[in-house]
Amino acid sequence: MPTKEFASDSGEALVDVPASEQFAMLDLALITPSLTNPRKAFNEAKMLDLVESIKASGVHQPILVRPLPANRLDDTFRNRGDGMPLPTHEIVSGERRFRASKLAQQATIPAMIRRLSDQEVLEIQIVENLQRDDLTELEEAEGYQRLCEETKIAKELVGERIGKSRSYVYGRMKLLDLTSAPREALRAGEIDGSKALLIARIPDEKLQLKALAAATEKDHQGSPRLSYRALQTWVQQNVMLKLSAARFSIVDANLVPAAGDCPGCSKRTGANPDLFADVDGPDVCTDPTCFHAKETAHSESLIAIAKAKGMEVIEGKEALELKPQSWYSALNGYSDLDEAARKALSDRELKGKVKLFVDPHNGDVKEIIPDELAMKAAAKAGKNDRGEKIDQQMKKDRARQLEREEKQKRRELAENYQKRWRKAAADAIAPRIRAGEIKTLSANLLRRVLLEISRVDNRCAEDTLFDVLELSGHRYDDELTASSVRAIDDNDVGYTLLLLLLEGDRSPHGDYVDDEWVYSDSAPVIEELACLLALDVAAIMTEVQEQIRAERAPKAPAGDELAAQPEGSAKGEKSKSKPAAPAKKGKTSKEEASAKIAEALQELEASEKAEIQAPDGAGLDEGAALAAPGGAAALPQVGDRVMVDRAGHEDLGREGVVLQVLASGKARVQFEGSTSEATIPISWLIVVATSLWPFPRTADQNTEPQTPALKAGDRVKVKGTMVSGFLSEYIGKEGTVKSAVDGTTKWVVNLARRKKAPNLVELEADVLEVIA
Repeated sequence: MPTKEFASDSGEALVDVPASEQFAMLDLALITPSLTNPRKAFNEAKMLDLVESIKASGVHQPILVRPLPANRLDDTFRNRGDGMPLPTHEIVSGERRFRASKLAQQATIPAMIRRLSDQEVLEIQIVENLQRDDLTELEEAEGYQRLCEETKIAKELVGERIGKSRSYVYGRMKLLDLTSAPREALRAGEIDGSKALLIARIPDEKLQLKALAAATEKDHQGSPRLSYRALQTWVQQNVMLKLSAARFSIVDANLVPAAGDCPGCSKRTGANPDLFADVDGPDVCTDPTCFHAKETAHSESLIAIAKAKGMEVIEGKEALELKPQSWYSALNGYSDLDEAARKALSDRELKGKVKLFVDPHNGDVKEIIPDELAMKAAAKAGKNDRGEKIDQQMKKDRARQLEREEKQKRRELAENYQKRWRKAAADAIAPRIRAGEIKTLSANLLRRVLLEISRVDNRCAEDTLFDVLELSGHRYDDELTASSVRAIDDNDVGYTLLLLLLEGDRSPHGDYVDDEWVYSDSAPVIEELACLLALDVAAIMTEVQEQIRAERAPKAPAGDELAAQPEGSAKGEKSKSKPAAPAKKGKTSKEEASAKIAEALQELEASEKAEIQAPDGAGLDEGAALAAPGGAAALPQVGDRVMVDRAGHEDLGREGVVLQVLASGKARVQFEGSTSEATIPISWLIVVATSLWPFPRTADQNTEPQTPALKAGDRVKVKGTMVSGFLSEYIGKEGTVKSAVDGTTKWVVNLARRKKAPNLVELEADVLEVIA
């Protein structure tokens, strides 16, 4: 039966309200907002736009209201203003339109009147609020949670009510597991909802913070370093752990009683497949703290059992001696006690020999036995190759370690050599710069300046100028550096610039090639300044080499003392072997002892030649050969132009440049017109043209900088003084001078081989040498 609604001021009947729903134009004074509306904030700018729209054309969509419930009579009566009528309806949805209508000074608003219970009102309000365009991820998550709590709807059914998938709802609600820092980052827009979900799935607060740091890290352009996919991979590699790789029993609920077993854990990916659809497999643990706690409990249990049996436990420093590196696959002197060995050996043989090894790198615990016993077990089991495999693996591990140590020694030797000769050369050049011996800057030095300011080379670090100016204070104080530069005396600016460039060449420059550091002798500024000052850098390099040889050479004992020592024993050490029978000829003479010393020194010299770099720029690679003293040996040197002179060789008559001279009697050659290299015996090569600076000069070469007098038709060669990286592909090439470039010091040179298409290049006169 329909009921009547009456206006409070006139008492006139307003509408007949059926039990279901009815449309009406309601007086704004008769409507009151709901107390349960989840939306509390309204965008002011959008509200003003709506007000203007209502003033122009009214409200187009009716609001939803219900008759005022009895429990609202008291608060609406007390809160109404003087002379205001008592509200008769409560807003269910549409409060924003209601507020805008009041601001637009409208008297009525279209409304749909529906009789609803408090539970129905709350569900409609939450669902309607979840349809907003400007809803944030956290507001959406909080709405889903409230819908479940207030209406008792299961999470699985929420998606059906709002038209979303179940996995989408699970993902949004999971955001509520974010700790304070990631939650604030999401609110501030530092991370988006997809990245926030990856973090929210981590149950540990510390790990959430670690993941947040990775998610918000910026690259050099200020953009996030990790994309969503990259962060997803980071989380799976750094946080999630596969249960199949666990050292403990995943079904043992008593290992960590508070955690229970793993198959029934809610932190296993399989417990919530909708949330972890991107993870490969259901048996992945998302709580590494719990995982590692179980590992520790498992190890402690095994150690306690072993000690109770009287078994020796190897851990700490002792364990580190057996396994110095985490990548070692075998222990020094021990092998794993596997099932095959346990079956092959009797209890008597194993008694007192089995030990418990606690891995110092990952905490893994296992039983081990001496290698000798393991090989015996393999032999008894009919697997004789097992002992050989163990021995081979041990040898491989030791060889690998020795190789690393040798590489480190070679690197330290190369770096030491580079630092020392560069320092010696720079220390010899710097005072002469300050004394004003260099009057003008060469074109190559000015090119160095261009390369530095264009950041092509970056040999001069940010604090290099700080060192040159001898400033004190913060090394990266831009204001201090700038003011100091402005204060330099006009007469000192030039040499300060040279000192700055010189400092950039003090440090060695190397590259990581074939798993080893290779250092280059290239020092363009030192080379150019030495050329201008007639300083012999090759002599400095040779002197440093001799110093290193002297430091590395062992001190030989005196003749009688050496002769008195048993062969293979060191001075002051007792020989473990029985003394050899005395020679019939009696004591070793001083002459024989001296001969032995000389022979030992010759062997040392030969071994040093494979380690110390020659001053020909060959580099300190293993096997680099020393140049003959004084250039006496007529052998190819680094930088020489050579031709293959070997009958029947595929490269017969081909020319190239020597890159490296090896101790094996071969040379690395890069052929003209090719980027590839070849290793060829020195005896198969003839020198077409000797190398120029920065390689060793002979005594009869002029060290003073000269600008050659050129003319058209001259046969010339491009010298090695050109700046590295600046037309460096022309260094060592020969060509014919065609003509001068008007108004400059440049010449047009044809660098093409004879009977080939012209290759015309403009080059400065000071980089050309007349050869014919």
